[in-house]
Amino acid sequence: MIASVFVGAVLSGCHASPPSRPPAAGGWKKLELAILEDYDKDEDLREVARDFALFQSLGIHTWRGSFGWDDYEPSRGRYDFAWLDRFAALADSSGIRLRPYLGYTPEWAAEGRRTDGSVWNDAPARLDDWSRFVTALVTAMKRHRNVASYEIYNEENVRAWWDGSAAEYDSVLVTASRAIRAADPRAQVVLGGMVWPDPDWVETACGVDAGAFDAVPFHAYPETWTPDSIRVENYLGTAYRDLLAAVDSCGSKPVWINETGFATVAGKSETDQAAWWARALATFAAAPRVSLIGIYEIKDLRPDHPAIGGAANYHLGLTRVDRTPKQAFRTVAYMGRFFAAESIRVEDAAVVVRAAGDRAHLQTHLFRRPDGRRLLVIWTYGQAASVDVRIPGGFTAARWVTLNGDEKPMEATRNGWLRHVALRRDRPVMVALDP
Repeated sequence: MIASVFVGAVLSGCHASPPSRPPAAGGWKKLELAILEDYDKDEDLREVARDFALFQSLGIHTWRGSFGWDDYEPSRGRYDFAWLDRFAALADSSGIRLRPYLGYTPEWAAEGRRTDGSVWNDAPARLDDWSRFVTALVTAMKRHRNVASYEIYNEENVRAWWDGSAAEYDSVLVTASRAIRAADPRAQVVLGGMVWPDPDWVETACGVDAGAFDAVPFHAYPETWTPDSIRVENYLGTAYRDLLAAVDSCGSKPVWINETGFATVAGKSETDQAAWWARALATFAAAPRVSLIGIYEIKDLRPDHPAIGGAANYHLGLTRVDRTPKQAFRTVAYMGRFFAAESIRVEDAAVVVRAAGDRAHLQTHLFRRPDGRRLLVIWTYGQAASVDVRIPGGFTAARWVTLNGDEKPMEATRNGWLRHVALRRDRPVMVALDP
């Protein structure tokens, strides 16, 4: 099994465009945070438990990762779910929900096209083999009530991860969906996470069987595997709006950004990563219909770990290889705990910002919890600026929130206004507001 991310094809899938209009203040939505951390079969469960403890520290209770077909049916009809059973039990005891993706075709089952010299990304030669595997796995895992969904393959809209056609993928998706729903009707079925918001891929899948899947995920790695013109602020541009239209055509399903991250490679500091996460979580949480954000990943990869995607793929962790936290760990922990509410409401449209000079690059997001607490995240990706911000409905107290997740008293407030908020390029200012 190859545990890695490949997103180079995102260069052809996203285009720079103005940031999408912020959603109007309105309804409440549930926002789930997840962490992708792949584990090979027979990995030391004591090490997995250490990772789950980090999940808990972040206030995150959902895991995403692979259940590899090649691991769990190494030869036709020989299933090996013993480790997987223990893994699911450990997750349950740690309060962790599981959202696995199924993929990695074993050599014995592969179509054998091998246009790239590999078989793990081939389509199955026989759909009956695939259906039997999915049925066996889901039946074995049904007793673990913390297994919430099954995603069908991963990044299948690029040749590097799916060496087959869209039609072949749709057949695999529908076959798996039928097997999952028959074996465990409680479990959700999820379209494989796309490398970018790909409306054409969604339209094709919907045209075959719109009822075969319950959620539409894609991946977002702006500023790590994208050209300089693609940033957090414009990643959800034209392609995303077209994706929402495609999703509406097949039943208005929830949209997940189930992989996103920023690598601390040369020239990109840990503070840059922490600021990126504040920008990304605020931007993606405010996006219409996004109900899950998946963090890649909990810790950096070991240097000897095989991975696709170059040097960046080794440095996407919120912690270093030895699990010592990077600054972003504390940023995500603070925001994760805020978003862990039963639901949130986006109130961007009601915020008033007064600024002299460059306003075009200002980004402002305001989130409310049911208990009335709010979190303001504001920044510029242009020139430094000083702004005044009026919070709708006012507040009783305001505190600065640092990228380390610390709160500090804020003095310059009056009549619902935050005065003289100093903004530096790409360095978000966060403010916690009490009702």
